[in-house]
Amino acid sequence: MIVPSVLPDAADGSGYRGLVTAPLRPDLAEAHSRARDSLSLAGTWFSARERRALATAAISAMWSGNAEPDASDALETSVGAARRLASGTPHVDRTWYESIRDEIGALAFVELVGLVAVASAVSSLRRTLGWPDQPLSAANDDEPSRVAPPELAEAKWNWVPVAAPADRTAAVVQALTAVPATFDQLWSLADVQYIPDAEMVDPRWTRGTLTRVEMELIATRVSFSRECHY
Repeated sequence: MIVPSVLPDAADGSGYRGLVTAPLRPDLAEAHSRARDSLSLAGTWFSARERRALATAAISAMWSGNAEPDASDALETSVGAARRLASGTPHVDRTWYESIRDEIGALAFVELVGLVAVASAVSSLRRTLGWPDQPLSAANDDEPSRVAPPELAEAKWNWVPVAAPADRTAAVVQALTAVPATFDQLWSLADVQYIPDAEMVDPRWTRGTLTRVEMELIATRVSFSRECHY
């Protein structure tokens, strides 16, 4: 896939001197296409139509900064939660999480967090490149699988329950393990967008572009600016 980018005018910095193209890594393009499609497929706790509605609400709130659901929104609690997670406004805290958990269930909340993270990543890449968002695929009538979770445990490092045993790995890694399908979807994207899970222990790992130190500097700065819980 070819990515268009615009260079500022060298003379005064106020204009643009033309369109330049650069290749987007094929594995990144494929991962984002796969991730976008997943937003319209049935999940573990939400149907295909519900997931598409939640992703649409999250993307809208992400760029508008408005966490309030429209009056016509179905799934009012989940849609409102998706918009708040995506916009970051109002601030997300444990009291709010527990109120949502009590209404939709902890495992549905885990899936919702993963869905919002995937939707945000897909939309952010395109917006950063100056591309419009691609419409999400149409959803079918598939219902959630409701696959039983693995053995769960309460975690000191996460608000949500996680796959047992808890607190043995980094909190951000174990956070979505209670819903394996959601965990796998997010990390298949992170593997190509950030660092493959197997390479996390290698401080010298690189794709031949940014060094690991440079990647972590960017990740830390973004996490700080977004008030990342971790």
